[in-house]
Amino acid sequence: MLANLEEIGEWFAELLTDAAFPRNTKVRIMSNSHQMEGIVKSCKFEERLGFIVTVKLSPKSRWSERWFTPKHLLRLWGGAETKVSPLKAASGY
Repeated sequence: MLANLEEIGEWFAELLTDAAFPRNTKVRIMSNSHQMEGIVKSCKFEERLGFIVTVKLSPKSRWSERWFTPKHLLRLWGGAETKVSPLKAASGY
C-alpha cells in the first residue's frame, strides 16, 4: 500500500493513507534504500485527507538521516537568528 510520509522522528513516523490500520498492527515502511518496522499506535480519520497513521518504530528500526532522508525534510534551527512572524504576516491574510 502506498502512503505519504507526513512526519518522522527517531522513534515514530506519521503516514497519510487511504485505508485505516488497527492499533498494534505490525507495519514495514520501505523506501528505495531502507526499511523500518514498527507498530501502529493510532489511526485517525481526517476528512478531505484520509487516515493519519502513527507508527512507533522498533528499537532496531529507529530513523536516522544517515539511512533515509525524505526529499521534503524541513530542518529547523533555533538560536538568536530565529524569527517568528505572526500568522497574519506569515500567511498574507
